[in-house]
Amino acid sequence: MPQPQINGYEILSLVGEGACGSIYIARKTNHTAPDQRFAIRVFNALAVNRNLIESISGRLTQGSYPEGVVPITWETSEQGTRCMIMPILADFNEEQRTVTPHSLQETITDSPTADAWATIEKIAHALASMHSRRIPHGNLKPSNIFFNTDGKVLLTDFAMGHMPGVGIPPLTDALLYAPPEQLTHPEGYISGQGYSWDTYAFAVIAFRLLTGKLPRCESTLKKTTASEGESHLSSIQSDVIKLAQHLEYHELENWPEESSNPRERKRRKVIQRCLSLNPEDRYNDLSEIIQAWADIDTEAKVIATRAKTKRKTIISRIGLLSALALAAAGAIGCLILSGMLRSEKSARATDISDLNDQIDQLNNQRVAAEKSQAQAIARRDLAVIREDKLRQQLLALGVTNDRLLTWMLRDKNTDLPELQKTGPDQTAADAMERELRNFLNITEGDQHFQPIRARILLQLSELEIHRKNPAAGTTLLDSALPELEKAKVNEPGQNYRIARARLICLMQAQDQDNQELVTTLLPKAREAISHIKSADSTETQRIQATMEIIDGRLVQNTEPTKALEHFQKAITHLNGIYKALPEHIGIRSELARHILTTSTLADSLNRVDDTTRLQGEAANHLRWLLEKNPNFTFAKVKLAAIEIIAAEADMISGDDNSGEKKLSKAEKLLADLSTTDTSASGAAMQIATAKGLRAVLLRDRRRTRDAAIHLDQAIKITHEIVTANPDTTEPLYRLASFYWQRAGLSGDAGDSSTLLKYGAYAASLMEKILQKGNEKRDTELRRSLAYLYGDLGRTAANKGKKTTAASYYNQAATMWQSLIDKNGKSSEYTEGLKWSANRAQKVAQ
Repeated sequence: MPQPQINGYEILSLVGEGACGSIYIARKTNHTAPDQRFAIRVFNALAVNRNLIESISGRLTQGSYPEGVVPITWETSEQGTRCMIMPILADFNEEQRTVTPHSLQETITDSPTADAWATIEKIAHALASMHSRRIPHGNLKPSNIFFNTDGKVLLTDFAMGHMPGVGIPPLTDALLYAPPEQLTHPEGYISGQGYSWDTYAFAVIAFRLLTGKLPRCESTLKKTTASEGESHLSSIQSDVIKLAQHLEYHELENWPEESSNPRERKRRKVIQRCLSLNPEDRYNDLSEIIQAWADIDTEAKVIATRAKTKRKTIISRIGLLSALALAAAGAIGCLILSGMLRSEKSARATDISDLNDQIDQLNNQRVAAEKSQAQAIARRDLAVIREDKLRQQLLALGVTNDRLLTWMLRDKNTDLPELQKTGPDQTAADAMERELRNFLNITEGDQHFQPIRARILLQLSELEIHRKNPAAGTTLLDSALPELEKAKVNEPGQNYRIARARLICLMQAQDQDNQELVTTLLPKAREAISHIKSADSTETQRIQATMEIIDGRLVQNTEPTKALEHFQKAITHLNGIYKALPEHIGIRSELARHILTTSTLADSLNRVDDTTRLQGEAANHLRWLLEKNPNFTFAKVKLAAIEIIAAEADMISGDDNSGEKKLSKAEKLLADLSTTDTSASGAAMQIATAKGLRAVLLRDRRRTRDAAIHLDQAIKITHEIVTANPDTTEPLYRLASFYWQRAGLSGDAGDSSTLLKYGAYAASLMEKILQKGNEKRDTELRRSLAYLYGDLGRTAANKGKKTTAASYYNQAATMWQSLIDKNGKSSEYTEGLKWSANRAQKVAQ
């Protein structure tokens, strides 16, 4: 890999070459920081998905930079390569050109250390800072954990290793820390599974710091994976799959030594839960782990406070008993000396009585104080536990709710770019709502919880949106926004979250044909979108694409040209998402789906160039989808439809050879598909259309019997589609065409009666379409009817049916005249009108 040349940097040395690429030491040439050194990474395109790394690292600059991540910048070398640049956390000997990294890899041992828990907590907080920015690491291991001069943990090399889109995954010691599901399904990183991977990897590192060993099947793992600090590329996956199998069938081995400290035992249980082979059993992210440890500490503090209070109470009671004992001894002394002091007893009687009263009062006060103190401690404990529990549960609910509502896929309008699927069942949603509303009831009137209450209102609105209740969701959202502003809550991603909620409400209102709500929501959605400033670029493009689609649909029937502009803008945004996530099958599928919808609109406007270009773009995406999943029915059907359109155009222009090649491609795509799909443009419709075109080619080769078989099959399939879609004109047009072709085959066979029967039925179907109104095919239909009525007139005349023949000729003349009235005179129209009128005249004589 050639040494990069980057403007403003001087390369000092090559540190080393690993599976993911090369690392160089450099310094800036402007001498503003002569002693500072930088690490420059040049990636191996086969071993990393650089677009994914850049996209994920882009989230770091949104708001304040996360405390636990090494600062990253990107530069383009003079060779045109994108390079990652970061401060070097290592000792660099310029004379010997050696580098000693300040990483955990350099200090980790096979024996536990005294500061293990301190290191574990630093790593937890660093990883939590990434998760709070919605950045999963996905490649956590000791060599990617660094310490700065203050001993603070900084993480690096995220989104590398076993990631989606990596051509040849590297075989490194990261496999020692990866869960089995990452090794077998690395594409899960894109759909949010990376957080669970991180909790597992973190737990493996914590287990090793505490025990000096790996948590399960250590000897086998070390044989199966690369040695620590080593890495190389592997063109096969056998080692990785073997490693995953070893992990999947080995439950966690016990801790080598149980801790005698109750607090540490509980904290170890948190780590043990993260080591579960079932991702559902782990904590969702590092913030939940930190919260679990905080709960353990809170419980320990409450227990310690109670023990301290109990000790103070015992000491106080001992003091009280001592005072009472002294008082009793004084009284006994007085009785013994009563004979000697009788003369003074009377004088001291009052003093003794007062002393006894004071002792009683002190005793009563002490009892009352103890009772008050116990009550105060109990109230304080309850308050602490109540507040902690509220915060803990709200945090847990918040994380869960955010993930459930990241981007909800609706049942309708699936061509819209709602690209991430989630779906808790109704029971889970109901349980979540009960918990959230319970929070509102508990904290009503308590200003201390106002920020939490505002967040709850936002989450409740999202739950209603999830239930497809846009009106209720809008009402709750309208209540949440002023509360968030009043509480001064403005968290990272909040504006995007609000815009997303507004947009989904708007789409659901459209689905439910609630025009009043649509009118209300349009300005609110646009305003919310205008406030998005620092959201992830991919998510922003998704929002903007969806809004363009909505605007296009609103004017599609009244202003189709304007709608086409909106749809083309939406495609531009969708292409941006595709470039950021090129290997995401869902995104490519939705992009292809929407491009096809736009091409249909362009075709209706006779925008031939736009239609051809859009169909070509869609075909490229569909072919890619079929390479990834050869059984993807949607891609097969839509790609076959594009091939059929191209084949039909070639055959109409007289290029049967090219048309047949394209038709064969379509037939191959449709070969194993069922005809049970009766939608207007589904698999059955494409199969019928392909059979109709094949019949044309067979008829031209004089294979009329085979052509008739194909047409009869096409007619049968299309009849079922027309019955299922009575208001859709395209299947009706195809059916009319098939009957006209069938009439022609009957004529070729000399069966004039069947020709008249099928031809008349085809004409009636075309007349029906004209009555429905079909601007796109109006001229085509009138021209077809003119020729069809002429054929029917000639056949009727040959059979001696002069009256019927005259009627057909007159109908043909009427059609030719309508074409002249609509489109002006042409030689074809005038000659057709003249021929039809003359024939009508002759048969009438």
